[in-house]
Amino acid sequence: MKLKAALDLVCGMLSGVAADGSESDWIACEALGKRRGELGLIGDISDTDAEKMLSLARERATGKPLWQVFGYTDFAGYRIEVDENVLCPRPETEELAQMAASLCRRGDSVLDLCTGSGCIAVYLAKESGACVTACDLSEKALEVAERNARNNAADVRFVLSDLFGSIEGKFRLIASNPPYIPSEDIDGLDSEVKDHEPRMALDGGRDGLDFYRRIAAEAPSYLEDGGYLLLETGDGQAEAVAAMLRGFRTKIVRDLEGKERMIAARLCGRN
Repeated sequence: MKLKAALDLVCGMLSGVAADGSESDWIACEALGKRRGELGLIGDISDTDAEKMLSLARERATGKPLWQVFGYTDFAGYRIEVDENVLCPRPETEELAQMAASLCRRGDSVLDLCTGSGCIAVYLAKESGACVTACDLSEKALEVAERNARNNAADVRFVLSDLFGSIEGKFRLIASNPPYIPSEDIDGLDSEVKDHEPRMALDGGRDGLDFYRRIAAEAPSYLEDGGYLLLETGDGQAEAVAAMLRGFRTKIVRDLEGKERMIAARLCGRN
């Protein structure tokens, strides 16, 4: 079969889901083991490879997110396993991880709150040489995160914890991408999110800010003097979250799309 014909079939199968135009190409890359830039050089493909493409497309056509169909995604160059127990990392979370790594020194003690897939923890451990602890309230999410750390040879200590509940010690840096969707907004999200990603990783309470209130109140007790708190927020939430951070010098950071999505805060102290 011609690759173009197989791609046309895949596009037709995806017509009923909210798939962007690139997804057929990514399905071909996954099935054929090729880079996207190589697809234009391929004419014929085997029946086996064509069936692989169509099988992936059938699963995607159920509404399951593409990266859950594949079982992994790329996070700043690291292969991160994802399933229905964790959020698939978004590009702005890569930006948060990169900002955190730029503030870490080798040997610093770092905490990743609400780690989910462990993507931030893996990136920090590999890129900064920091001593990384990561926690989550979900046992199933921690199982995924632990596999991601093993698969990427990242030295991370994982703790089952409701935010700071089971955490001990102080940290040079705390990073978190907590749940921030207002409870009443979840049913209005795209089906790929509300039906396939864990609600506990989405639901931020009545106004979406419940976790930030707890973090703002408790984080100072777990930070070294002059330590950093980095937070990802929902669109339009950054100013409200920054106002909660008393005792911090705060800066709102825009993502690559120009949206105010991150807060970099430093605890006022001796340093």
